[in-house]
Amino acid sequence: MNCFYHTTASAVGICKFFRTRNLACGTLILASSLAWGQDGIGADPDIYQVDAENSDIRILVHRAGALSWMGHSHVISVGQLDGEIYLYPESTESWFELIIPVQGLIVDDPNLRREEGDEFSSELTEKDVAGTRSNMLGERVLNVERHPIVKLTGTGSRGGKPEIMLQLSIELLGNVLDLQVPTTLRLYEDVLDVTGDLHLSHSDLGMRPFTALLGALRVGDELDFKYRIRAHRTSAAE
Repeated sequence: MNCFYHTTASAVGICKFFRTRNLACGTLILASSLAWGQDGIGADPDIYQVDAENSDIRILVHRAGALSWMGHSHVISVGQLDGEIYLYPESTESWFELIIPVQGLIVDDPNLRREEGDEFSSELTEKDVAGTRSNMLGERVLNVERHPIVKLTGTGSRGGKPEIMLQLSIELLGNVLDLQVPTTLRLYEDVLDVTGDLHLSHSDLGMRPFTALLGALRVGDELDFKYRIRAHRTSAAE
C-alpha cells in the first residue's frame, strides 16, 4: 500500500510545487520583485542572485480516505534552485526568473518531516522514499524526461511594505499558469528575503489525485506550499 501512496505523493510533489497554481510554489519566491515608495522610473535595477542553499520551498502532500492510515503524507522540497531578481525603484517594473530542476526535487527529508509535525511522523523506509520519488518523476506525474525544469517568472505589483502581491507565471509540463501570490518581502543591506505560503489543489494545477480501493485510500486534493527565498545583491543600480 505504501507503493501506491507513493504514486500519490508524487503527484503532489509536483506541486507540481511546486505547477505549483502557485509555489512556489510556489511559490514562492518571488520576493524578488519589489521596492516601494522610491522615485526613478527607468533607473537601472539592483540585481540579486538567488541563494539556493539558504532558500526553502516545500510542498505538503496529504493522505486522505477511510483507509488513509495505510498510506503516508509527504514533504516534497526543492533541492536545486537558480534565478535572479531585478529590483527597480518602481516596484511594478521589478521582475524575477527562477528555475527549478525537477530531477533535484527531494522526497521526505527526515528533518523537514519532523518540522511539519505529527501528520508526517510515520517512519519511512528507503524503499518507501525511492518508490515515491520514482513515481513522482515518472511519465504519469512530472515526466522529468520530457519536462526537466519548472520555470517561474513574474513581476511586482503595488502593496504596502513589507506585504506585497506578485504576478506569477509558472511553466510546468508544457503549460503556463498565471496567478497572484501574496508574499512578505524584507530588504536589508545586500540581502533580500521573501516568505509566504500558498494553498492550492490538484485541480488548480490540472492534476488528478491518485486513488485506490474505490477512493478509500487516496491523495488529498489540497496542497500546501511554503517558501522562503533568499537572494544576495550582485550588482547595484547607478
